[in-house]
Amino acid sequence: MPLKGKGKWVKGKILVLPPKEDCYIYKRPNSQIYQYFLAIEGEGAERKTTGKTEVDDAKAFALDRKLEVMSRKKQGMKARRIKKIFDFMDDYLEYESKRIAPYNKPGFITEDTFRLKTHHLKHLKRFLHGIDGDGNEFPQNNIRLEDLDYVNLKEYPIWRSQISKKWNPTPPKTNHTILTELTTIRAYFDFLLDKGYIPKSPEFRKIHRESLRVNRRDYLNVREYTQTLNTLRKWCNATNLTPTNSFNRKLAYQSILIMSNSLLRIGELKGLRWMDLDENDNLSKEDRKLGHLIRVRKEITKTGLPRTVQSPTTKRFNTIREICGIPKVRGSRFPHVPPEYKSQYILHPYNHPEKQLGKSNWDRMWKGIKELCSDRYWNLKNISWYSFRHTGISFSVSRGVPLLLLSRNAGTGLRYIQDVYYHHEAESKSTWETLQQNRKFYDVVKHHKEDMLIDLEEVMQYVED
Repeated sequence: MPLKGKGKWVKGKILVLPPKEDCYIYKRPNSQIYQYFLAIEGEGAERKTTGKTEVDDAKAFALDRKLEVMSRKKQGMKARRIKKIFDFMDDYLEYESKRIAPYNKPGFITEDTFRLKTHHLKHLKRFLHGIDGDGNEFPQNNIRLEDLDYVNLKEYPIWRSQISKKWNPTPPKTNHTILTELTTIRAYFDFLLDKGYIPKSPEFRKIHRESLRVNRRDYLNVREYTQTLNTLRKWCNATNLTPTNSFNRKLAYQSILIMSNSLLRIGELKGLRWMDLDENDNLSKEDRKLGHLIRVRKEITKTGLPRTVQSPTTKRFNTIREICGIPKVRGSRFPHVPPEYKSQYILHPYNHPEKQLGKSNWDRMWKGIKELCSDRYWNLKNISWYSFRHTGISFSVSRGVPLLLLSRNAGTGLRYIQDVYYHHEAESKSTWETLQQNRKFYDVVKHHKEDMLIDLEEVMQYVED
C-alpha cells in the first residue's frame, strides 16, 4: 500500500486526485509556496516544492509528477528523484571499487583499470557541463536523469576528438583512446539501466578504431638499439653518483637488457621475485650459462594467466644479484641466492629489498634516459619502457623465430604479432632481395622490347650470365 502523509508541517492539505491521499499539495507555516507530497510504491515518499503560489498551478505541477512516476513504474524503472547524474557516477565507481583485485582475473578489475574508469567519467562530466547540440559551450548544472539529452549525448565521440579550449583542451591522439572511454561510459549507463533509473542505453556516433598496424608502438632498429646501450652503459657506470643513483641506474640498464631479451612486459619485470627464476634442465651445461626459465606468476601478468618464459638472461640476473650484494651460493641452482632472499623483489629500492621499485623511481630514471638518447638516436620515435619488449619481439621476427613459439614465450596472441610486429619487414634486407628477384629477367625483356618475339633460351642465358 502507498504511504500516507503524517500531516506534519502541513497547512491546508489539498488532494490532487481525491479521494486518494497518495498525492496532495500543502503549505508550510510562514510560506506562500505550495509543496507536494507523493507516495511512490516500493520507494517511499517524495516531498518537494512546486515553486507555485497558485493552487491550480501547484496541483497541475504535482499531477504531472504523479503521471511521470506512473509512466516510469510501468516501464520497470525507479521513479523517486533523489540523486542526479553526477551523483550516480559516484555510486557506479563505488560499485566498481568492490571488484578491484590485485591482478587480472575474470569478473574483477585492477586498480589501474579503476583509475582509468574514474578518468573516463571525468571526461563525460566535462561534456555534460560544456556543450549543447549546436556545438555551443555553456556551463550546465548537475542534471536529473530524466533530463538527459540522448541526442546531444550521441555526439560525445565527435566532441572528444575535437579541440575545445575550455572543456576539451587536449583531445586524444587516436580513436582507440576514445573507444576505450566509451567502454566505460556504456558500462556506466548499463549500470543505470540495470538499476531501473533510465529507460534505455544511449547510442553514440560510430568512429573507427585504427588498425593495429597503424597503432603499433615504436621500436628501435639494430643501430639505434646499439647506440642506446653504448650510451646507457657509460651513464650507469658514472663515478660521480650517490650510492642510490648508482644503484638505480645499474638496475635500469640491466632491466632494458632483460626486457629486450626475455620479452617480458614492464609490469611483469617489476613484479619478479628471485623465486620466479629457475634453471632449464633441458639445456646443456654450456647453454645454461646463457639460458634459464622465468616462471611468470598470474599475479603480475597482463592476462591473469601464468606462463613460463625461456630467456637468455642468466648473466643479467647474476649481475643484478651482485649489484644487490646478495652472496652467491656455490653449487646451487640458478639464481644461486640463499633461501632467505627467494621472496625478495629482484628490482627494488636501494637497501629495501622487501619493496617493489616504485613508479617514481622508474619515471625519474626514464626521464634521464630520454634526455640522453631521444634526440641523438631515436629519430623522433615515441620510445617508452615498453618499447624494449617491442624491440626484442621485432628482432625475433627478423631472425625467423616461428611465430607460434614466439607468441607463447612473449605471452601475446599470434595474430597480434602478425599485425603489430611485422612492420620491420618493409625495411629489411631480405624483403629488398625478395622484391628485386627476377629483375634481371625483366631488364632483358625491356632491352628487346622492339622485337615481336624473343627467344626464351636467349633471355635465360642473360640471366644465368
